[in-house]
Amino acid sequence: MRTSTTEARRHGERSGDLVIARDRVIKIMQIIKATFREIFDESAYDRFLLRTHASRSLASYQAFTRERDAALLKKPRCC
Repeated sequence: MRTSTTEARRHGERSGDLVIARDRVIKIMQIIKATFREIFDESAYDRFLLRTHASRSLASYQAFTRERDAALLKKPRCC
């Protein structure tokens, strides 16, 4: 009976290489997910909920957007 490791070795692959490659793909996907969460303000909303000790609701999201919009208006614009 051949194991998957034996089969991989027969084709010139090492199981350690596959594990490393899988781990790298997982790490890249985590970075992409975190990036999108920042771009679409999901992480900022989570930080807002933690800071205000609120739960996810329409009212808390409205408060978050009001705070975010007020902060954007305060920033000076160039050119």
